Amino acid sequence: MLEKRIHERQEISLSVEILDPPHLGKVVLVTKDISKGGAFILLKKEQCPPVGRIVSMRIPGTLWGEKLSTVSARVVRVTDEGMGLQFLDFDFM
Repeated sequence: MLEKRIHERQEISLSVEILDPPHLGKVVLVTKDISKGGAFILLKKEQCPPVGRIVSMRIPGTLWGEKLSTVSARVVRVTDEGMGLQFLDFDFM
């Protein structure tokens, strides 16, 4: 399978806050991995928002030397393990 990702992923278990009022509400979940372009969030498939949904994500602490606040992310895939998010409005570069 051809790897389409631009940014290298870091496997890390990191608590993140997801805000999706119509579906999940406000919940704290855990990442499987994260990169400068997105993250994979562990969550039961039936609880995941649909592909295409825009959610807000807050990553506490510091990553890549940047203090992070709330960022918008699009659900780009849903699997039995969780959901893949693509960051939309935050440039880590």
